[in-house]
Amino acid sequence: MTETPSTLDGILSHRVMLEQPEAGYRVAVDTVLLAAAVPALTGDKILDVGCGVGGAMICLACRVPEIKGLGLEIVPELAELCHHNIGRNAFAAGLAVRREDATSLPPDLRGGFDHVLMNPPYHEEKRHDASPNNIKHAANIEKTGDLALWVDSATSALKPFGTLTMIHRADRCDEILSLLKKYFGDIGILPLLPKTGAKPKRIILRARKDAIFSVKEYRPLVLHKNDGVYTAEAETILRECQALRFQSP
Repeated sequence: MTETPSTLDGILSHRVMLEQPEAGYRVAVDTVLLAAAVPALTGDKILDVGCGVGGAMICLACRVPEIKGLGLEIVPELAELCHHNIGRNAFAAGLAVRREDATSLPPDLRGGFDHVLMNPPYHEEKRHDASPNNIKHAANIEKTGDLALWVDSATSALKPFGTLTMIHRADRCDEILSLLKKYFGDIGILPLLPKTGAKPKRIILRARKDAIFSVKEYRPLVLHKNDGVYTAEAETILRECQALRFQSP
């Protein structure tokens, strides 16, 4: 087991147990929402690009029985924790992890997946002060051009008409759409609002490879009431392991 100090935490009302670093990047609400947005069905094959300790793909396996999946993670400590997390969650037996760079997909992983999910680093290296914690730095800081490479990896991994689901910063939506439009269509955007009337800080994008290019914005998910408590809709996703629905306004 890794020597990195870690904690064992329950998410989805303790349906999922995850060991993760005590300091640095830790599984958060974004991870659960990403998993909830993937339109996977029983038996589908999924790829989690930059999987960390496996939070998103294990949450997805909790919701969707008997999916087959692979996580790619370049940080050795996180890949090791992911391996152990798969083992401690019995329903995740169809998952595995490999140490790979998300920006360079190996040939043997191309064209075989029904769904790709990703939570790429949110902050551009030149515009953000890097964390001194190496694991957090790797999870949060994007080198110039990396986002395009992550999208290229997803494109290569997917079968024709497979789906890509991504969570990212709302203020980078136009940039992401420009990267998707070459290979993806039927793009849905779901804003995540901290509370009613607030501007979204995050968005979830879902796109289909080889589909006709189109973009539709769906009804936002409001996460909190004015008193800071989760809304009923957010509770069903974050506590009850329900899917995040893309619904028309």
